[in-house]
Amino acid sequence: MAINLSKVGLFFILLGYFLSQFYIFSSGLPQPSHIFIILSFLLFGILYNKINISESRNLIIFVVYVTFVNVFFTFLVGDLSYIISTIYWFFNLILFLVLVNLNFLSIKKLLYYLKFIIPLSLILNIIIWVVGLGRYDFNPRYNGYFNDPNQMAFWVLCSCAMGLILINNLKVKIIIYSLSFFLILLTMSRSATLGFIILTFGLVFQHKSRLDLKIIFSLISLLTVITLFFILLNFGFLDNIVTRFSQGIESNDQQASDRGFTNLIDYPQYLLFGAGQGAYYLFSSSNHEIHSTWFGILFYYGIIGLFLFVSFLFNIFRKLNFAEKIIFLSPMFYGFFTYNARTLVFWFLVAIFLLYSKYREQL
Repeated sequence: MAINLSKVGLFFILLGYFLSQFYIFSSGLPQPSHIFIILSFLLFGILYNKINISESRNLIIFVVYVTFVNVFFTFLVGDLSYIISTIYWFFNLILFLVLVNLNFLSIKKLLYYLKFIIPLSLILNIIIWVVGLGRYDFNPRYNGYFNDPNQMAFWVLCSCAMGLILINNLKVKIIIYSLSFFLILLTMSRSATLGFIILTFGLVFQHKSRLDLKIIFSLISLLTVITLFFILLNFGFLDNIVTRFSQGIESNDQQASDRGFTNLIDYPQYLLFGAGQGAYYLFSSSNHEIHSTWFGILFYYGIIGLFLFVSFLFNIFRKLNFAEKIIFLSPMFYGFFTYNARTLVFWFLVAIFLLYSKYREQL
């Protein structure tokens, strides 16, 4: 029996998303999820006779600009880390192109299976925590099998956002919402918690015309919060969460410096064309990248690069309805405080929102 390469490629994509919650190797290295995504690239490279770039044009121009900037600084500084950053951008560009060029049948299957994979993945993370697995690399913050708690929180936030637009059943939405809220609290991510508040407004506006659903949602949300309160109190997490938030309020100036935000003020000569994404030791005593997607892109690729990237996202944003716009903005808001543009889940999020807005009437 002949092998259907399209089905195999779709399976690899779904497996890549599912495995994106398990980081086996050190930060910065390819993970098992990347391997299956690369296999999907190879399969769809065979299947695709023509690539539609109409919805990816600004992203392609951005990645070309990224390449130019990083190659220039590679020769200027003599550091190959600029090339590594460029490879990540190319990888994610290809992932996005593969997802948005799927045929309609594959898109239906992709969105259909994600409706099950997303809640199952969230439940799996809860089970992993309950049985004492996963890691506390930044104790008392939990990071499961991610490399750090912020990475886990962003994955949960993006997965929840995708689940809320793909799933129509309100009960299932509330389950996804509640599980995501609990997991984000375990990570103690301040940024994700703020992003989750924005996502909450999006969920409410999805059902703004039905008073009964709003009442039900409010009651269930209240019950969920009360339940989580006692669970966290019992495990001693509540004190840690309060302490972490209060520390964040008291140390804003220091955090701005540690996260690299002051680079924009200290090195204004790079704001137009960018400083390149690599050799972080040139601008950071701790050799760390800027902990923000938006400030990072602005500093690394200048106003030109940021304009190209934001215009790409805006073309997707403008196709969404009001509630979907709010939900979409939730992970984007999180990006102000953590650099997450290289993660697989970010590109799944962007592609899924585009595909859903494009085919919503046919699904």
